[in-house]
Amino acid sequence: MPSNKNAYIRHRFIDSLLRDYDYVKTDEIIDKLYERYDISVATRTINKDINDMKVELHAPIEYSSQKRAYYYPDDVDDIFPAIELKDEELNALLFYTNNIAHYKDIGIFKDFTNAIDKVIDAVKIEASQQKASNRITIQPENFPKFQGSDLIPEIISGYDTNFKFNFDYKRHNSEEIKNHTVTPILLKEYDHLWYLIGKIEGKEFVTIFALDRIINFELTKDNCEEITGFDSDKYFNHAFGISVPDGEVEDVVLEFDSWRGKYLISSPIHKSQQLIKEESDKLIFSFKVVPFHELHSKILSYGSSVKVLEPESLRLRIKDILNNALKNY
Repeated sequence: MPSNKNAYIRHRFIDSLLRDYDYVKTDEIIDKLYERYDISVATRTINKDINDMKVELHAPIEYSSQKRAYYYPDDVDDIFPAIELKDEELNALLFYTNNIAHYKDIGIFKDFTNAIDKVIDAVKIEASQQKASNRITIQPENFPKFQGSDLIPEIISGYDTNFKFNFDYKRHNSEEIKNHTVTPILLKEYDHLWYLIGKIEGKEFVTIFALDRIINFELTKDNCEEITGFDSDKYFNHAFGISVPDGEVEDVVLEFDSWRGKYLISSPIHKSQQLIKEESDKLIFSFKVVPFHELHSKILSYGSSVKVLEPESLRLRIKDILNNALKNY
């Protein structure tokens, strides 16, 4: 297999074109390669690819001087090992590929998308199967590229070095910019934004940084601190959102109109969610969380279809927010 990932893609694509068409000209390969993979190459690259395919893969590619095009003789055996997938496996792969499409502008995810394309191109797909896979249009939700997304490849690569990060940080609610040297711990997505969880040099607690607020990011030459007692799987257990506030975990009980509550059954809003009572017109759920502003915002987003039953402090807090909101109208 070629060491260059784009060369592997090109070789497979050239092979598929030679099987689909009687003759293929170099400029046609270049145009279709750009159209399919957004890969731009020169004529000499394609000529080298074809020569490499002949030598390394024993591809029986021939050239017609009359048509000035390359072609395969009849009944050419496969030159790449086929990967056999079941229909449901292929459809799952195609669905997954469509759903990560909104990350394609982030460098590392673009590489991942290319890797998925390699697998799909390596699969031997019958025409009928290909048609079935395209029968339904898949349209995942798309989100605009957020500021700071270019840091994701640097952060991921930086983890492997075991060196601390240094960057300036400006909070949303402040004009002050502070410099931090941080031992990285976790990269986390929430609500279509990305956050870096790390331990600031000299501090005993972890801090959450929004990537869109990070400025002048760089990798230091200082080794990371050893982090003990932090469990990334449990850290957010009782948080509602990305913030992990100080405070006691409370049993929050919410009553929803039946039609709204049924959405929560199919799509829970927190890992601790439990349905504790179901009536003809009401559904009651419990949650074990530390009440904070992100929970307040979520409750308010349901409007009149939700009521806070417990705890009393949260019920009064939501009531105060609603009363203050009414003063604006």
